[in-house]
Amino acid sequence: MKTKLNSKDYVAFARRFVKETVATMDVKILRDIVTDHIHEEIQKSEYNYGQQGAFEEMEAWDSDKFESIAKDYNLKKEVEE
Repeated sequence: MKTKLNSKDYVAFARRFVKETVATMDVKILRDIVTDHIHEEIQKSEYNYGQQGAFEEMEAWDSDKFESIAKDYNLKKEVEE
């Protein structure tokens, strides 16, 4: 058995693995994975750019939901000059 693939074959292998793995997952598992991923992305943005970066990441995921929840916290978006 091989232990390494050329770049083209590796990409094809990885894409097929992901496609076939996701196809067998139920909705709860998919939601859990996506939830964890979004949390990680927001946390990375907060670590790198502070709360403003985290808010921008949230807004990028769903601007309508962000604006709706931001109102509950009386949060206003910073305006860049």
